[in-house]
Amino acid sequence: MIADDSGDDVGASEPTGVGGGSRSGTQQYPPHFSSLDLDAMRQEGVPRQPAGFGARDSEGSAGLTEFQVGQQFQDKDEALLSVKTYSIRQGVQYKIVESDYRWYVGKCSEFGNGCTWLIRLSLRQRKGLWEVKRYNGLHTCLATSISSDHRSLDYHVISAFIMPMVRADASVSIKVFLNATAAHFGFRPTYRRVWLAKQKAVALIYGDWDESYNELPRWVLGVQLTMPGTVAVLRTSPVRVGAQLDESQAYFHRLFWTFPPCIETFRHCKPLVSIDGTHLYGKYGGMLLVAIAQDGNSNILPVALH
Repeated sequence: MIADDSGDDVGASEPTGVGGGSRSGTQQYPPHFSSLDLDAMRQEGVPRQPAGFGARDSEGSAGLTEFQVGQQFQDKDEALLSVKTYSIRQGVQYKIVESDYRWYVGKCSEFGNGCTWLIRLSLRQRKGLWEVKRYNGLHTCLATSISSDHRSLDYHVISAFIMPMVRADASVSIKVFLNATAAHFGFRPTYRRVWLAKQKAVALIYGDWDESYNELPRWVLGVQLTMPGTVAVLRTSPVRVGAQLDESQAYFHRLFWTFPPCIETFRHCKPLVSIDGTHLYGKYGGMLLVAIAQDGNSNILPVALH
């Protein structure tokens, strides 16, 4: 699970459960899975931005600068994204009057004080689409204050914007995404908000942390079937509830693996093994240990990982 808006900690958590469902279908891996772009790690500028924004184009909704009665959206998320984007581009604030599974009503923050902007959307149950039922535009209010941030520029909006960039290269830094967001919308969000946006985008593209841990048994089996001779040992721990153990659930404890070429090559290396490790700074933390050997030319060979 990705961190939500409720806290400011970005640190590690306890390990998550292993087992359960897995996604089917052929996995398509992006270029950075098989190549390392060192320049992207130090990139300071703004990446080239893809055309379009979310499910709609850069004008907000279906190429329109203003909403229209009868305008439709695929789902509520797309509708809200368009309303937020419109509010950001206009540099105005709005408040939610009503929001449930059937209706969504928003009014200008200055409604009744010289501005009549209002939008009402509802779900068309037969088609499963969301439609604009009432729209009072344009905004006739003026911004009451100048700010470098915008309330509607939340991490959901930012995530939809940076999604194509994350899909192309997930190693791009938060600072780059922050600069790109500021250049695109004209408002500068906080670092944490952009961090949350990237976590959401990564989860939508590759699956979240819990799903990744649940994929480990299938990954081990797949590697062993693809590369016979692979040694992989996955250990889990039962869940403790008070003083009792819940055997129906298991949590990831550790994983050891080594590949056949490493086992074979080690026979021709110096009879010495070094152990090195690095801390993992993802959601659940931990440590990655690597067993290293040297060949006759003092080249380093990773023998096993744990």
